[in-house]
Amino acid sequence: MTSPTTPVTRIEERVRTRRPPREVFAFFDSPSNIKRVTPDEIAVSIESFPVDLRPGTIFAYRLKRWPLDVSWDVVVSEYRPPEGVTHVKARGFFPKWIHELQIASTEDGAELKAVLEYEVPKGLYHSLTNTYVI
Repeated sequence: MTSPTTPVTRIEERVRTRRPPREVFAFFDSPSNIKRVTPDEIAVSIESFPVDLRPGTIFAYRLKRWPLDVSWDVVVSEYRPPEGVTHVKARGFFPKWIHELQIASTEDGAELKAVLEYEVPKGLYHSLTNTYVI
């Protein structure tokens, strides 16, 4: 008998800009800019981040909204200038966490696609995290 799997949540955003892909990538190549563009209303915060996004560097995230206060680390797993970057869970609360930025050239600039896939532990945390927090 197999146990039921916890569903993976996928959030995807697309933004077009007149900036060339190399310029868009250069903006996100500085992790402090990722923190700058994260909306304040999202309960997830970047607690610490590397100087650059080279593979193997680590971000420390925190989700703090009553009754939850959890943290996790993600590691840069792929670095593909100027096409994008991917970081995945290295340690902590989420069984699965993948955040990918993809940058594609368009006729008049670039399209940025941000994809977040995550899974939360089963039980009460799953309900609280998906419906109330993120």
